[in-house]
Amino acid sequence: MALIVAVLAVVAILDVATAITLGHDADPADLPGLLLTSSVVWLSIILGASAYKGLLLRGGGGVVARAMGGTRVDRGALDPNQQRLLNVVEEMSIASGIAMPEVYVLEDETAINAFAAGHTPANAAVAVTRGAIEQLSREELQGVIAHEFSHILNGDMRLNIRLMGWLFGLMVIALLGRLILRVGGRSSRGKGGGGLFVLAIAMLVLGWAGAFCGRVIQAAISRHRERLADASAVQFTRNPLGLKGALLKIFTTPGRARLETARTEEVAHMLFAAGSGRWLATHPPIQERLKALDPSFDERSLKLAPQDGVAANSGAADNGGATVTRGASANAIQSGAIVGLAPATIAAQVGEPTAAHVARAMAVRAAIPKALQDFALPERAPWLLLALVLSNDPAVRSAQQRRIATQFGPAAEDEMATAMAATQHLLSVLRLPVALRTFPSLRRLPRAKREMLQRVLSELIQADARVDVFEFCLSRLLAASLRDELEAREPHGRLTIADCVNELGVVFAILASQGISNDAQARRAYEAGLATLLPRVQPDFAVPSDWPQRMDAALERLENLQPLAKRSLIEAMVRTVSHDSVLDVAEAELLRTVCARLNCPLPPILPALQPELRYSD
Repeated sequence: MALIVAVLAVVAILDVATAITLGHDADPADLPGLLLTSSVVWLSIILGASAYKGLLLRGGGGVVARAMGGTRVDRGALDPNQQRLLNVVEEMSIASGIAMPEVYVLEDETAINAFAAGHTPANAAVAVTRGAIEQLSREELQGVIAHEFSHILNGDMRLNIRLMGWLFGLMVIALLGRLILRVGGRSSRGKGGGGLFVLAIAMLVLGWAGAFCGRVIQAAISRHRERLADASAVQFTRNPLGLKGALLKIFTTPGRARLETARTEEVAHMLFAAGSGRWLATHPPIQERLKALDPSFDERSLKLAPQDGVAANSGAADNGGATVTRGASANAIQSGAIVGLAPATIAAQVGEPTAAHVARAMAVRAAIPKALQDFALPERAPWLLLALVLSNDPAVRSAQQRRIATQFGPAAEDEMATAMAATQHLLSVLRLPVALRTFPSLRRLPRAKREMLQRVLSELIQADARVDVFEFCLSRLLAASLRDELEAREPHGRLTIADCVNELGVVFAILASQGISNDAQARRAYEAGLATLLPRVQPDFAVPSDWPQRMDAALERLENLQPLAKRSLIEAMVRTVSHDSVLDVAEAELLRTVCARLNCPLPPILPALQPELRYSD
């Protein structure tokens, strides 16, 4: 709001300068019309420039990372530090319930720093300096990545992109003023030249003054969001020592966070720590952040020498946290786990993952077979996705394979055979995480190939004339990810629960019917959840035969609910899916998919919280 006021103030003063320049010979009666036209012109320039900047950044966080000299990191990277970084980011992605972002390393930067950028979680990117991945321990790197994920979860990226757009619009005014001074300098002596000179000076001064005010506002917002991100990172990992260790390494060596690139100013407000010597601080002082993490911190008693704070990580292989083995992770995931589904507690976890979720994510990631690692690459990711929806029925599978061969040619046969072998014995609880880790790679495919993949995937799913929950979740999450990458839509709307009665009836009927074969029990589960939202009148319980299409249409409208209404909705949905005290993998996946479509990422539903609820695979 403050930035909008600053923009309007700049426009108002420019209107005065325009009136002085052009209105000295005008009829006084024409002055209101001149001022109105002037306001429209100046606002159009600022808004147009802001929109242009937004268009340049439409490609998401990867555009910003590459502009900063970032190199994308893919599965199969030989550098153990890069592999460790990928593992930590993937664990945070699983734990938070959001799509895996693209990962970049700023190879030429020896400083310790990082940033997250993008319009939406679907096109987000996390960039980390080479200095950070070499000098930070795994625990410290995890703290930094958790800090950046909190920016993604809290919507800070969208705010940052908008601020960049507004600031660019104001700076364009100054640039135009400078251009007029250069080009029109010779004509300033002629009639009206003096007025044009005054206008150009006003544009130059006001443009830079407006941009300066914008920077002040941007810095104030950034400092506030950085404090929140630190607090969220500690909650995320339940380990303040990791984040504290990273900040200490920056604090004990002045300039250790400073980036060398000339474009640092443009992303200064996005960085983990102040990356330049600008006097307009975008971050709280390191001492203040350390004090918030550890109230007993006293820099006067700090005896850590700068060289002592550098972890020798170069060349160290990552084993997923040293305490998690692949076999132990698989056993933990497929064991008779217990799930706690206190509705209010689960709903409160939206966007607020905890250390327990990170531990669960580490177990999930470590349990993914090594044979599937290479399928996260862009050229191989489609085969993995297609293999995951192949039917167990030999006749149906044969028809699906013929469709793949027709669409992709004989070259697909070997790749599909490898993918089928790698996914043949995959635990059902791992199928969706394995698929989701391919999304960043799939977004890098040409648009025509992505559309073809979605079309073929849909045809394979429909081959047996039925859609199961996993197939629904996979296809809808993929569609939403690719759509959200192209559409910078608002995450929430203004609808109320009362505006969506019919849609709620559809969603709750479908949720109640999953995992329950008895109609009477399903009806009770339906009523148990929906009664908390609609205590007086509820839609009749009816499970539609075309439930995937009906669910799609319902979620399309429910996306526009107000944030508090969405929280109440999630609590009610948890009541429905937990009504029979048994949560199977399909129910958990469907619940998390619905939450993802509502732009309310839900962390994994954890075992061992309430003994009366059983988890079934």
